[in-house]
Amino acid sequence: MFAGLHDALLVGYEVDGERGRLILSLRPHHGSAPGPFRIEFEGVFAHRFDAPLLPAIVLDLEQAPAQALIEEEWDDIQLRARRNGWPGGPWKIGDLQAARAWVEREGLKAYWLSSSYGLDGWILARSVHMAAEQP
Repeated sequence: MFAGLHDALLVGYEVDGERGRLILSLRPHHGSAPGPFRIEFEGVFAHRFDAPLLPAIVLDLEQAPAQALIEEEWDDIQLRARRNGWPGGPWKIGDLQAARAWVEREGLKAYWLSSSYGLDGWILARSVHMAAEQP
C-alpha cells in the first residue's frame, strides 16, 4: 500500500482514543525505506492487534471494504462485546446487517496489517497516510 513499508520494522504504535488516531512508527530494515516514517490512521473506530510483539517485520498493509472486515470478524466482535464492551459503538451487539450499514454510512475502511514476524491485526478507520518521522 505504501512504498517502503514491506520489510520495515514496526517499533511502536500509539493510540489516541479522544482524537480517533492510531500511529504506527517504523524504521527501515534491509533497505526498505530511506529513513524512519509513520503510518497515521485518522477517524479510527476500532483496532485489534494479535500478539503485539515489537519490533515486528511488516509484510503488508491492505485496504479492504469495512463490510468485509465486519463479516469476517463478526463472531469475535460479538464475543468481545459481551465480555468487555469492545469495540463499542451503536452496533456492538446485534444485527450484522445493521453493522455493515453503519460502517458504510460512517465512511470507514478496513486496513489489514500483516507481518512476517511479530504483530498482525486490523484497523477500522476513515483514512490512512504515510509521513516522514520528525527528527
